[in-house]
Amino acid sequence: MKIAVVGGGLTGLKAAKELAEYADVRVFEPHEIGGLVAAWGDSFKIEKFYHHCFRDDHYLIEEIKRCGLKLVWKTAKTGFAVAGKIYPLNTPFEILRYPYVSLVDKIKLAKFTIRSRKLNYEYFDDIGAIEGIRKELGENLLEKFFMPLLRSKFGENATEVSYAWLLGRVAIRSNRKFSGEEIGYIRHGFYQLIEKMAEGLEIVREKAKIKKGAKWEVNGEPFDAVIFTAPLPELGELKERLGIPEVKYQSSVCALVGVERSLTESIYWTNIADKMSFGAVIEHTNFMPFEDYGIHLIYLASYSTPEGKLFSMGEEEIARLFLSELRKLGMDEKDIRWIRIFKAKYSGPIYEKGYKKKITPYKVADGFYIAGMTSRPNYPERSMNGSIRAGLEVAEEIKRDFL
Repeated sequence: MKIAVVGGGLTGLKAAKELAEYADVRVFEPHEIGGLVAAWGDSFKIEKFYHHCFRDDHYLIEEIKRCGLKLVWKTAKTGFAVAGKIYPLNTPFEILRYPYVSLVDKIKLAKFTIRSRKLNYEYFDDIGAIEGIRKELGENLLEKFFMPLLRSKFGENATEVSYAWLLGRVAIRSNRKFSGEEIGYIRHGFYQLIEKMAEGLEIVREKAKIKKGAKWEVNGEPFDAVIFTAPLPELGELKERLGIPEVKYQSSVCALVGVERSLTESIYWTNIADKMSFGAVIEHTNFMPFEDYGIHLIYLASYSTPEGKLFSMGEEEIARLFLSELRKLGMDEKDIRWIRIFKAKYSGPIYEKGYKKKITPYKVADGFYIAGMTSRPNYPERSMNGSIRAGLEVAEEIKRDFL
């Protein structure tokens, strides 16, 4: 039996690994394996786009153990940048001191967080996040607290996001300690996981051209089954022929900046309340040891659309824009050593109202399967854990169909 896996990200690698024992499996990936987890660097390696995981990412954690790797768990501190000043928001005392949200609203927010964990977020799929927050918590919390978070994650698409996404994020991504949230990382980089998962697999460094003949063909060669794990827009006209719903995607523009000193003393993640070109500052070396890299590393994360102005800008222009805004947050120009810009055209679906109806089943035609960001395990939010689970589940479905 011959199986073609299109896409060498976490889903594709997991599916290929699960099926390699039973079939001749080839992974078609014209770029670096790992997808959004691909790394950059020479003297050290680090993900082009920031990554971390959570205690409830059971499929990812199990895969890391299976590959003989180990996660480091640390409490990551967060903050809010307002009017050029960064406020830590971790301990009860820091939250109480935050001047832009009233005490009454802080109490409402705490109750909302507790209550959200008990709700079935799927019931709210057809309601907009802005509509849900406004009704539940009022205009002030919407504007002063939630809109910066929505803009940070979805850019100009923030107004389209479903309330289910927000409630699911609160329910699923909540493992807070007294001083912050506990998150995990493979010291020296998740690229080690990618390399382990790819061991023994046949990786074909070609763009896959898929065609239906007597069997499904990839680059003119017939296969008994094809697993498509790349973004849906890359299916081209085949997407319509297979009856796959239209899914809107956002794109990512991420800067990695090497600096002589950190921006804050200990904050890992800072959401930007002010309107800037990037929505979050992630200080990687406030989480992992500076000694692993020999320089402080900061991500500047922004989300756009494939047709958006930011994504269409050149790397040098983006770098100038990002650095000018980083300086407004207090970074001295003389401390900046270098900056690299990374783009992902289709970094994830926009979890808009009614998105649940667009989740793609694994089997979409005889011999043709789709798995990845639009699969059930990645609802209501994409994650490394969801991607690995999707790879495992599509492999199990193929085993049931063919073995």
